[in-house]
Amino acid sequence: MDTYPWSDAYATGNWVIDTQHRHLFELANLLADALVRGGEAAEQAMAALDGHVREHFAEEEAFLAAIRAPSLARHRRVHASLALDVEAMRFNLAARHPGVEDQLARWVEASLVPHMLTDDMAAIEATGGKGSRPRPAAAGECTL
Repeated sequence: MDTYPWSDAYATGNWVIDTQHRHLFELANLLADALVRGGEAAEQAMAALDGHVREHFAEEEAFLAAIRAPSLARHRRVHASLALDVEAMRFNLAARHPGVEDQLARWVEASLVPHMLTDDMAAIEATGGKGSRPRPAAAGECTL
């Protein structure tokens, strides 16, 4: 069972962004599991989450810039704050500080999810879905 399950309520309607958001949840779950076990697995999971956070935020900001989203400046500020939170978790894990599990829970539940539900949804809606792409059809799938 996932500690942080994906919900279709988080979907923006942009297949690329939604796929990356789902991957953030997968990595948060991987990290939550690894934190229970401890050791090198936790550090590897944290590095994977940190890397995807930075990559996703950069891609999302580039997308928002390309569609001239009015919320780009705010998005950049929120992304910077979210990335700093992940960096702090990574530092605390490396320093063997207790409570990284609680930090992760707060980050997902009080920061990441609200950002997706408010900022990301509003950015897509404010531009009328401009530049949004639906999920591509799978090989052999009927698209009629």
